[in-house]
Amino acid sequence: MTAAPPPSVGWVAIASGALDVGASDLFADGLDILVLPAEPGEPFCLTGAGALLWRRLVTHSPVSPAGAEEREMLEAMTALGIASDDPAHPARITRLDPPVLSSPFHELAYALTARVAAARGIPCVFVKGPALHHQGLREREHSGDVDVWCPPARWDALADALAAWGWSREPDPWRGTSVHHTATMTPGGWGCEIDVHRRIPGLALDDAEAFDAVARRSETVVYAGVELSIPRADVHAVLAAVHAVRPEIGAGPRSAVASATAVALLAAAVGSGERACELGAVPVLATELAGLLPADTIARHRDGLPRDWAWRAAPDRVRAYWRALQGEDLPKRIRVLWRFVWPPDDIALASARHAGETGLSPALARWRRLRRGLCSLRPASR
Repeated sequence: MTAAPPPSVGWVAIASGALDVGASDLFADGLDILVLPAEPGEPFCLTGAGALLWRRLVTHSPVSPAGAEEREMLEAMTALGIASDDPAHPARITRLDPPVLSSPFHELAYALTARVAAARGIPCVFVKGPALHHQGLREREHSGDVDVWCPPARWDALADALAAWGWSREPDPWRGTSVHHTATMTPGGWGCEIDVHRRIPGLALDDAEAFDAVARRSETVVYAGVELSIPRADVHAVLAAVHAVRPEIGAGPRSAVASATAVALLAAAVGSGERACELGAVPVLATELAGLLPADTIARHRDGLPRDWAWRAAPDRVRAYWRALQGEDLPKRIRVLWRFVWPPDDIALASARHAGETGLSPALARWRRLRRGLCSLRPASR
């Protein structure tokens, strides 16, 4: 006769992220805890007795039910994905803090991305965003999306994992080429956009080497009860400066404003000049680093312009994309060129949305896209 399993020693709190919002002006009175389940779902608020019990699971767990009513509540929480009788559950929550960010739902999106990556053993570093503000590198606190950087060999896996939570990958004609550096994940409901980066354009290092170099120089922050990695301030300043001076596709070289922004970022973080040398950022930041590094140091490190820099500085998108194609082998050139001229339905419709055109059929979206491309080649009127 098989022995019955031993009774549970108690329950613990689990979640993909949780926030104490009782005192937040963004929520109605009586709403106490904002929690995102450990399994795919949307965030919801706990109130009253449920909130009190869940706080106990966070701070005094494992918790054994005091009676039938508490057991029933714990079983309901287990079904909702916010409690478990496994004290070693990987999504266990052991702290409950007020929101750090001005948007609690944005904070939950950070926590979720970190949880999803950790569950699959994918190392990642969160770049740009509110961390720049908290590190004193920019005035603006809020960002509209989440930027996460992971090893190039794992970025497809992370994008696929986020799809289970309702994010869909934006179609991209460059997918499968060396030009493609970001998977844009659009939310289906409560969340914000997530950009999964395989590399940061502007670094002369190999993609995997660049990620490792930044990951070694990172620090930990806690968003919605979940630990995640961000670059140290000196490293983050370099990445933000590289992003600031990155030529906008089809808009020509950097502007004076972009250069001034990069100078201010680098000056705000002690050691940023040395980090620029280590990360291979000197070739694109040589001008902005002139006041931070000796001229001979800049000269030693300024060779090796990143592969995706020159084509971005072309005067229009068509010329930029044509130059980018030259870096691919012939079969890829033909395949990508055809995607641009006559793209599949999803890419054509996505292009129409970006151009502010909705309600089009795929065929009409293709013709409109082709017309926009041809119009961009016309010389500007004087």
